[in-house]
Amino acid sequence: MVYTIHGWSFNKDVWLKTPFVDAFHLELPGHGSSTLQISDISKVAKELGKVIENGSTVVGWSIGASVAILMAVYFPEKVDKLILYSPTPLFCGLSQPEVVCKRFLKKLNRDFEATVSWFRKECGFSGTYPLPDKDKAIKLLESYMNLDLRNVLPKVSVETDIVVGLKDEVTKLSGAFGCFSLLPFSSIKIYPDKFHFLF
Repeated sequence: MVYTIHGWSFNKDVWLKTPFVDAFHLELPGHGSSTLQISDISKVAKELGKVIENGSTVVGWSIGASVAILMAVYFPEKVDKLILYSPTPLFCGLSQPEVVCKRFLKKLNRDFEATVSWFRKECGFSGTYPLPDKDKAIKLLESYMNLDLRNVLPKVSVETDIVVGLKDEVTKLSGAFGCFSLLPFSSIKIYPDKFHFLF
């Protein structure tokens, strides 16, 4: 069974034009039709991990990649493979300076819709997309910004494919290579013409 987890401010529809269109799509709190009321990334991974079957492949993009990694740690008997799009072991402090993270959160609180729109353009996305729930989305992002996976990644003992765009200005090449260097069974593929939004 294949499960997907989308990126922040998007929903399961990002997978519609990908090889994973027929997978089971998991959604983050405040996004799409998710009913999850929690905002802590670790707790989200534990809740989503409860619903997947043994021997699963988990595909995650950006914040979804971090959730997928934690699912593999919490449920090693359930996850056989990871496919990680634009992952990072440490968003604030590696992929982005901490001051940028703080500034972005302030902008979200001031003008959520305009800031989300700007962020999506930074991802390389063009078009319209439903907004996530403001409070849940911001709390989830704060949890992601405080997440450090560097001590967790070496514990992941499954085959892992990492995919990243050379023009990714969100989690950046540094994030992908940070995961690649710490995941013991990983490979990496770089698309020279792609941004953070790889689909």
